Amino acid sequence: MRCLFAVLLLLPGVAFAQQESPTPERATSERATTRLAEVTREVNRKHPRAKTAAMVSVRYVGPKLLREEIHSTMAKSDTPERPKRRWSEDNGRSWSDDEALPELVTHPEGVRVFWGPGPQFHGAERRPTVSIWLRQTHLGGVYYNHLFWRVSNDLTRTWSEPKQIVYEAGASFDSDKPFDPEFLHNNQAYFGNNILRHSNGSLIHVAAAANIPRDVPVPNPKKLSVMGMPADARCIGSLCVVGKWNDQDSSYVWTAGKPVWVSRGISSRGLMEPEVAELKDGRVLIVWRTSNAGLDPNKVHGHKFFSLSTDGGQTLDEPRPWTYDDGTPFSSPSSIHRMIRHSTTGKLYWIGNISSAPPRGNSPRYPLVIAEVDEEIPAIRRDTVTLIDDRRKADSSELQLSNFSLLENRENQHLEIYLTRLGENPADFWGADAYKYTLRLR
Repeated sequence: MRCLFAVLLLLPGVAFAQQESPTPERATSERATTRLAEVTREVNRKHPRAKTAAMVSVRYVGPKLLREEIHSTMAKSDTPERPKRRWSEDNGRSWSDDEALPELVTHPEGVRVFWGPGPQFHGAERRPTVSIWLRQTHLGGVYYNHLFWRVSNDLTRTWSEPKQIVYEAGASFDSDKPFDPEFLHNNQAYFGNNILRHSNGSLIHVAAAANIPRDVPVPNPKKLSVMGMPADARCIGSLCVVGKWNDQDSSYVWTAGKPVWVSRGISSRGLMEPEVAELKDGRVLIVWRTSNAGLDPNKVHGHKFFSLSTDGGQTLDEPRPWTYDDGTPFSSPSSIHRMIRHSTTGKLYWIGNISSAPPRGNSPRYPLVIAEVDEEIPAIRRDTVTLIDDRRKADSSELQLSNFSLLENRENQHLEIYLTRLGENPADFWGADAYKYTLRLR
């Protein structure tokens, strides 16, 4: 049983009943005020040459104003190249020189392997920074994903030896036998978008593309095989991994919760790219990307799905479509999405793509919107849906407003989004610039 999940692809969408989405207020210029925020868009990094995109990822490291910015290029799907890193100790006013990073994609023995960091969390109480890392092996036309965790005591400049996250029996990673089938087929998992520190003190990360239990028949009524996932693929589930600090060992201990999944007649590629947040009452909210690729989009509509946990991530209730506060599902392609709680308003916001027509798999990945989350239901407040960016006359129909990094500026509390507008040039899909969007919340 094998699974295909291309790294950094930022995956497809699913659904039940077709619903029209409200039209967000349009930003008609590079600077506009809408329902929730004033939005400014500016070029952050120009693409270096034709058929090559500029990619930018930005995040804070540690509790103060230290920023890490990673630049790379991309000329074909899911293959970031020539990564470089620079630092700013004054919140982006000045920067260090670029330093080259190891290539994320290598080809040992002719096999494509991605090895790189995902979400990070800087530990409180003088604990180290912890990060989830992904090892992805592309062998025989199939992508095998496995998660590891590492810690850093010098603000991510160096990392400890990786330790694999396991949730089922099977061989662990062995550098002498990196392509051992007993390793590749077991404990499969793809990293989620973030690491949450729950109010109970534990860390919660949600893994996607996880194997469902061996004694469960694979729920694939139409025997669907799509995007390299055979009909009997088990890696369609999602589960929380909960990290608790052990003072005696000065280390984290990770425990896997119970997996959840949906039929491949609902999401042909399973539950993908989970984002986790804590609601004000302590419940854990997870929102996933799903996919109707290979399914009839007029019958299986594109949605985000969500689930709740009342025990800190150990168990999740049944995944279902993420909706507006009036109970109607909204259309959304298979694309990345994020949530963030703002330090000043105290509100939880969701950022992602909402479509005015039923999406087909990954498309269309526009417009990009922000909305407030009603935390009691929980759901998106329909009357707060606010446009960040949309396809413009000069853009191609293949435009992607996706694959972004997000942070709250720790000095002025503005939200910052860093996004490459792939497909903005109709004549050159990959010839795309990286942009910075600044959202001044109202």
